Amino acid sequence: MNSNEMFNEMINIKNKNVEKLNKQLKVEYEKHGGLDLFTKYVMSETLAPIENYENVVKLIRENYQKHISVELLIIGAYLTVSWMCSDNEMLEVLNLIRPFLSDHERAIVHYLNAYRMFIADNDYLLKQEYKTELYSSLISNVAFVNNRLKLVELASEEARDLYIDALNNVQIVFSEDNKSDVSIECLLNPQSFINEFILGNYMHKENYDNIILKMMNL
Repeated sequence: MNSNEMFNEMINIKNKNVEKLNKQLKVEYEKHGGLDLFTKYVMSETLAPIENYENVVKLIRENYQKHISVELLIIGAYLTVSWMCSDNEMLEVLNLIRPFLSDHERAIVHYLNAYRMFIADNDYLLKQEYKTELYSSLISNVAFVNNRLKLVELASEEARDLYIDALNNVQIVFSEDNKSDVSIECLLNPQSFINEFILGNYMHKENYDNIILKMMNL
């Protein structure tokens, strides 16, 4: 067996393990209930090769009043913006409870409001609300990458500083070698999803190098 065949076999084993875990978590949650099992089951739906984001949104929307979790509301709101053409009930809930959230959570909610405009409106750069939400996401220096990358489009004179801030906020850089070392426990943690896909604090080396290249070409 050559190296490519060995790699493909490892991927197949990993995929089968993820699918088996997903089915087990679904059965366990339906049998026992509870926020912890619900959270793990929902997050298992986000993992490759499953990546059933439509069901993730459905599960969170149908259960958030019973299983109160700001992290799951954030993930549901983000996936609704990214994948669904529907009203974002979860983001509206987050906006309602925003005064009671931590700085970290409020920064994310401000960013999600801007992100919704970024996805839905071709003229988002001209909207004062978009600018306000992005700048508001800089609350108390919460470690955040993606908001600074979007702010570069609005503040070219600050671009270098924003790129530097973004790079300083990166916590993990994934390469082909270490991506597969991430534990299942970590992947089932909602904060890991938030760090990678919303905050951008976890990123692939290609993206990290691309930020450096853009900064050098200013």
